Amino acid sequence: MIPERSFTRASILARLRATLDRREPIVAASAGIGIVAKCAEIAGADLILVLATGRSRHLGVPTTVNIGNATAMTLEMFPEVDNIVDATPIVGGAEATDGSRRRLSRTIREFRDRGFDGIGNFPTTGSFPGWDQARRDIGEGAELEHELIRLAHEADFFTVAHAYVSEDARALAAAGADVLVARCGLTMGGMSGPVGVEGSLAQGAEHVQTLIEAARAENPGLIVLAHGGPFARPDDTDLLYAQTDAQGILGESAIERIPVEEYVSGAIRDLKAQELRPSARLPA
Repeated sequence: MIPERSFTRASILARLRATLDRREPIVAASAGIGIVAKCAEIAGADLILVLATGRSRHLGVPTTVNIGNATAMTLEMFPEVDNIVDATPIVGGAEATDGSRRRLSRTIREFRDRGFDGIGNFPTTGSFPGWDQARRDIGEGAELEHELIRLAHEADFFTVAHAYVSEDARALAAAGADVLVARCGLTMGGMSGPVGVEGSLAQGAEHVQTLIEAARAENPGLIVLAHGGPFARPDDTDLLYAQTDAQGILGESAIERIPVEEYVSGAIRDLKAQELRPSARLPA
């Protein structure tokens, strides 16, 4: 009999702390389709995140959220992931500033009732600094994301919060986030990563540590992961763990896009490099 997933906020936190007690990094995998989610679970991912940006990666285009209603897309992707994931918590991203979903408590209930094991503020206005400030000016910016995390925490629903700047890292930690993702921007590399964007591993590590220190000033026990920017491949995390207090990584393009791009294109090139024997050719 295939087991039902059954996770509470407390059990997820215990799972993550057990990973850290083994001195292993926490790996959260973005997976909006079954095959990626299946592979992530088999390989030992600690969390699986369903995020709207995954839809663009599945389409083979550069990562973006501007292809539809982000929260609706996340809810639509859930059944395929839920169908194949048996023993790993699944966390969904909700766009807290979506004017069509102003009742944040209702959104939290919708995610919980759908079967998600947790929720996060994604996409976040932090991806678009100018837009974010314009929304903050009228009370509909990142403060709604902080409110989403606060309400979920009060409902004892596991939360993964996303921050690009120290101000939001502090506010999300104060709101009760269980995990904070220190985001470094779009993941570099691969066929559709950002071109002409400067950012060394050292600069990325400095940014991550700044966000960690801001968040832990509010909650010293907060679990913090890094994401994006120059941290695109496993080797890139060597410097991350050497120079920051990050306890793991959230792989989005690093899991859903770059490995697929590189493996599939490499496999096709290798297959095309083979030579047929003369008798297999069609006659002239």
